[in-house]
Amino acid sequence: MMRLIVTSILLVALVVGGCGPTTKPKDEVRAHHKMGQSYLARKEYSKALNELLKAEKLAPDNAAIQANLAEAYYGKRAYELSEKHFKESLRLDPDNPNVENNLAALYLDMQRWDDAAQLFRKVSGNLLFPYRVRSLTGLGLAYQRDGEYIKAILALNEALDSAPGNTGILALQAQTYMWMEKYDLASKQLQKVMKLAPEFSAARLMLGECYLYLEDNTAAAEQFREVANREDGTERGDKAREYLKMLQDPS
Repeated sequence: MMRLIVTSILLVALVVGGCGPTTKPKDEVRAHHKMGQSYLARKEYSKALNELLKAEKLAPDNAAIQANLAEAYYGKRAYELSEKHFKESLRLDPDNPNVENNLAALYLDMQRWDDAAQLFRKVSGNLLFPYRVRSLTGLGLAYQRDGEYIKAILALNEALDSAPGNTGILALQAQTYMWMEKYDLASKQLQKVMKLAPEFSAARLMLGECYLYLEDNTAAAEQFREVANREDGTERGDKAREYLKMLQDPS
């Protein structure tokens, strides 16, 4: 439910658990909470907020409700309110790795790279967290966006140790190499991506750009032509066609 990556990247699970004490009949709290969660799953964030705020009023010390409220505000791009409720959830249920991971993802969207990196690193070391690859990918993204390219590569290498065929991680690592101007390394990673996922047009476009930097215009044109055909009428396809025109007429 929550963006990663890539962003959009980087893709992060929204999983919360546990229930705190209630101040009203449990059935009423549960009804509003479950309805709110149902709306969250359908990305109907305004309706989710309506139900979750009712649940919070009845059970303000319920960590799961606080976490779900944070997710709903996240969906509405009300980032400061989202952070407030994630922190309240963690106050009630300290060191919950699922909530910490989601808060770290929020910090990515808020461009608070240091805060994101700190939390992702903590979560990735928690043996109770089942999605370590995701937290390491988030860590790599946080480092990359903060200009800490070596740290980004190392974090992404850790992620690839557990998910060697993950094309999203490979592409993110290739992008980091490009930002480091290490186009030979970037092209090798992107060639792996193309073998695993030839339909991954964003990575293919990036591979064409790598070839441009490596002054292999023939290989670049081949990649751009493929993107233009696969993505005809899209922004990415238009960009590929612009590159092709440039290669045909460098002036």
